[in-house]
Amino acid sequence: MNRRGFITIMAAGSCTALFPAAFYGCVASADSQNLKPLDPNETDIRLKLISYAMLAPNSHNIQPWLIKLTGENEFDLYVDQTRLLPETDPPGRQIHISQGTFLESLKIAASGFGYRVEIVYFPLGIYSDYKIEEKPIASVRLSIDSSIQQDFLFPWLQARQSNKRVYEDRPIPLKVLDKLRTLSGEKGLSTIYSDSQNIMKSLGSILGKAMEIETAASKRHRETVDIFRFSEEEALAKRDGFTLANNGLTGFTRFLVESFFLGTKEKAYATDSSFATEGVKMTYKQAKSAAAYGWIISENNSRLDQVKSGELYARVNLLTAQLGIGQHPMSQVLEEYEDMRNLQKEFLTLLDIPSGSTVQMLFRLGYASPVPHTKRRFVQNIII
Repeated sequence: MNRRGFITIMAAGSCTALFPAAFYGCVASADSQNLKPLDPNETDIRLKLISYAMLAPNSHNIQPWLIKLTGENEFDLYVDQTRLLPETDPPGRQIHISQGTFLESLKIAASGFGYRVEIVYFPLGIYSDYKIEEKPIASVRLSIDSSIQQDFLFPWLQARQSNKRVYEDRPIPLKVLDKLRTLSGEKGLSTIYSDSQNIMKSLGSILGKAMEIETAASKRHRETVDIFRFSEEEALAKRDGFTLANNGLTGFTRFLVESFFLGTKEKAYATDSSFATEGVKMTYKQAKSAAAYGWIISENNSRLDQVKSGELYARVNLLTAQLGIGQHPMSQVLEEYEDMRNLQKEFLTLLDIPSGSTVQMLFRLGYASPVPHTKRRFVQNIII
């Protein structure tokens, strides 16, 4: 078998039971090896809730959060400026969306433990949407409240995931899309869903081209390679990023790819490497397989708008988990650098986005077997 076999293996994305004890196999719920950010005997409610918040979806699973414990049952949330994506997210917009997913997951978790959450956003002042200052994103205060009702999405905090498999050829029922449409964000935010064949076909082409553009520049491509974990040993050591398993390759298939086709990180840096070219091909297949697309639009694009968009996205991702739908953000075409500008204009025209508005998130929906969860760092790693 030669490297051309990598194409077939990547397309399969299948689960195998040949070696169930040695490999992940297919999983339907959180597995403790990946999602264990906190000692279960911890009594500090802040740390307990932070451990749930850390399960939130976030850009490239880079986990860009820092926590400063302040008063009793209080803490501040900051952007970890050592965990940015300057090539693919130069203004840090996606990083701030990830702050919002953290905060929404925290609020939902608190409801499950009978706590009320009071959040003051940007307590030392909001900063420009083109820079990141060393100011807190939010100050959080927790208080016990017997009247708090558990959020209906609480049971799905440990189950939600971004499912990168090629989806089944199966439509999403209208009543399911209508259920998703019941979620609404703050004023100025809206979520739109479409299963229009014309839109999905055009998006499939645009998203594949966007991945080509991202991969073509060596610095941008290198940033993606750096957050990819080439072995289970590396994944366990770093506890961030993503692996072949998170992309749907499990069991013996994953073993073959890691052992014979993936190569080393150094070789993957080349923009014509198998890592790069097969990633582009897989993006086309992923996009083509979508049963529907969803996107979140904000009327403005301040740092607060970005955080609020993240809060809404977190709820959407949890609801799709409850509904048994796969969800996968496809953000390349939203990236803000010169090379993407023309294709982004085509994308905005296709979706008829109002002038001045920003598409904060774009994601595909469909049906597929779950993938193993991405790993999370330990809570003590983000406490300052």
